[in-house]
Amino acid sequence: MSFLDLNELAGENERLKDGNAGNYLDNFVRLPEGAGHVLLRLLPPAEKGMFGRAKNPFYMTTRTHRVNGKSLHCRKEFVNGKWVGDCEICNYCRWLWEESEKKSPEECKRLQDQYRAIKAVERFYYNAIVRQQYNKETGEMERNVGPKVWAVGKTVHAMVIRGIVGDPNMDEKPLGDVTNISKGRDFKYIKTIRQSGNLSYPNYDTSKFLEESPAGTPEEFERWMSNLHDLTALRIVKSNEELKHELKVHLGLATSDSSDDTTFSASEYSGASVSVAVPNLGNLEAKKEAPKVSEIVKPVATPAPAKFDFDNIGGKPLVDDDFMNELRNT
Repeated sequence: MSFLDLNELAGENERLKDGNAGNYLDNFVRLPEGAGHVLLRLLPPAEKGMFGRAKNPFYMTTRTHRVNGKSLHCRKEFVNGKWVGDCEICNYCRWLWEESEKKSPEECKRLQDQYRAIKAVERFYYNAIVRQQYNKETGEMERNVGPKVWAVGKTVHAMVIRGIVGDPNMDEKPLGDVTNISKGRDFKYIKTIRQSGNLSYPNYDTSKFLEESPAGTPEEFERWMSNLHDLTALRIVKSNEELKHELKVHLGLATSDSSDDTTFSASEYSGASVSVAVPNLGNLEAKKEAPKVSEIVKPVATPAPAKFDFDNIGGKPLVDDDFMNELRNT
């Protein structure tokens, strides 16, 4: 059995030969290393028929698992407000959580830490223009760069949606179509650095939409719309067979060149021994010696099994610095 898609690799080979292809990460919006901000203009969805689709989304929704040093798209799909489908890694995560409820407090915490290290995290992709960007090669400041892919977690995504449709409970009036060419709004994507003990981490709570402004000239807008990224194509989903293989390599139960069947069986994983990564709190940078997991993660109260919503359990979303680091490592 082969895990390689030779046609896909051939296409990648041609892309790498293309001198204009540039760095793949250049397709994404990037924030400063420390505190700072990026000014963005979100773009409307691609027109009907573009990318061969009758309808293109304003944003694309996905989930990713951090397994075996890779960011892997979850096989479950978001349908009518629920994540549905069959995903081998989700099956293992469910087994981990259910097993944790049967164990002692110490063992329960250990298994739930393992769960959090690989559980699915929601990601959202938008097309956007970066209003101002420093070009390291030319040493010049560029304006209206893009379109680029803006990849964000659930918290920032909620800010965008709430800004557009409003929220009566928070006394926030709807801003309407923020992508409008003449009366839309730029989004100030702000990153601050917060402290938690000896650790620092990024926070995006002060990000906001600005006042109404033109997006650009009609010619600029037309050029941007004809060069949008195919957001749907960014969600490349592996088969359950491939996900199972990655999971077993992650757990030390298989090697990278071995093969496995696709049927989930808890007994295959019960003897696994894998070190638990420190739960992701957002590109943490230790000022001093990094604390132990036990100092960061507090024991989680066991929920009632009948009310447990596995696919919607809480947890801090993967923040953007971590996402970019994952892209670099993929």
